[in-house]
Amino acid sequence: MNILIIYGGQSCEHDISIITACLAKGYFRGNIISAYFDKQNRCFAVPNDFTPAKHTNHTFREQISFCFGEKRIAICKGKRVKRYVDIDVAVNCCHGVCGEDGSVSAICQMTSIPLVGSNLLSSAVAMDKIATKYALHAIGMPTVKGCRITREQFEQSTYSTDDIAYPVIIKPNRLGSSIGITLCHNKEELQNALKVAFSYDNDVLCERALTNFYEVNCSAMRVNNVVQTSDVDTPITAHDLLTFEDKYISQSKWCKPTVDINADVQTAVQSMTQQIYQQLGFSGVIRVDYLVDKTDGKIYVNEINSIPGSLAYGLWSNIYTQAQFGKLLVDQAIADYQRDCQLVRSYNSSVLSGAINKK
Repeated sequence: MNILIIYGGQSCEHDISIITACLAKGYFRGNIISAYFDKQNRCFAVPNDFTPAKHTNHTFREQISFCFGEKRIAICKGKRVKRYVDIDVAVNCCHGVCGEDGSVSAICQMTSIPLVGSNLLSSAVAMDKIATKYALHAIGMPTVKGCRITREQFEQSTYSTDDIAYPVIIKPNRLGSSIGITLCHNKEELQNALKVAFSYDNDVLCERALTNFYEVNCSAMRVNNVVQTSDVDTPITAHDLLTFEDKYISQSKWCKPTVDINADVQTAVQSMTQQIYQQLGFSGVIRVDYLVDKTDGKIYVNEINSIPGSLAYGLWSNIYTQAQFGKLLVDQAIADYQRDCQLVRSYNSSVLSGAINKK
């Protein structure tokens, strides 16, 4: 089986995607082909023994082209095709825009390659924090009160956050890994935070900040056509918010296991995660992040990650080995592809006969 690992891309989360891909290669059994999108979105074939550090300042020689409709890729050197490789399944390990936002889903659909990952619509909704709120409200899931601020509103000073009491959190709309997120306690901090956020995105989400809360994470995937949920973890941080450094640079463990979490919270979070996966049409493996208000015990959905870091295997490690986890994802992707192949994709008509153009 030829398995294409797709990662990188023109995204602020490019480096984290490389780490996810290097880890994910250990989950899958077969002939691994590594398709690395650099920061200019050029796609290269990369040796499988490349560590994350080896991707830095390396000159790649072989480029990859996707052969639309042919279920294969072309590996090229210069303008010459060196070889074609049939692909049985692809794994999306991209984080952020130009990958997690539905771009990779679209490429694989056009190339007729089964994909470990969600479809274009679900991916795009999860990437967009404001759209995520709309979708969650539609299925009755609670979220913290927030509002959208556009670049035009910011530049013209026409935005208002008066109906959201301080403190507030400012987030670039389509960005992850805690990049560009700021906690604000007054208008001056808000103004500075918006400047930072608008350097990353043209839309910004302003949310009420909980002051006495903790976070929990839960993952979901489909196993034999049944949505299964993972263990539940809670992130640990010494800061007001979970930071990029907490997640990726700190050497200490940053999650507490399920046994340290209230059983009622655990059950509720697992049920909500299952519903979100089903009702918003996700595939592959996702991770949903929640905020739990310690004051009243209310649980809010914070974010949906359609391509979670390391594919969220840490949340499944007490249930499946890496090989079992990878096989379940591949089996689901192929089954979904085969199901979709049964759909009618063409319609015979006389529209092109010219009859309707006669005068």
